[in-house]
Amino acid sequence: MRRRNRAYAGPMSMKPARFDYDEPARSLVIEWDDQVVHRIRFDTLRRACPCAACHGELGSSGRFMVRPDLDPGEDDLADISLVGAYGLNVVWNDGHNTGIYTFERLRELGELASAQPSTRPLG
Repeated sequence: MRRRNRAYAGPMSMKPARFDYDEPARSLVIEWDDQVVHRIRFDTLRRACPCAACHGELGSSGRFMVRPDLDPGEDDLADISLVGAYGLNVVWNDGHNTGIYTFERLRELGELASAQPSTRPLG
């Protein structure tokens, strides 16, 4: 029996139409392809870093498990870039750059950040 490849069209398949950062508000701004706009604070984004150093891995506690508080400047965003068709890489001013945030995880963080997401386009 042959399997057909089908694209999943559910809510988790949403991709950002645009992304940018708002330095004065210290937030990552994502406009999704369904016109929803989320603003995720830099400190929230840094604490959610999915890499092994921050989040931990088998047999090793991550940085935020050991020291949950951010050091000054640790949540200063330097750059963001696309990773394939599934996520964003975030580079922090302290040089940390190994976390890849999937679109699914960013959508979850955005939903948590705002009970009623703004629908106005990026300005």
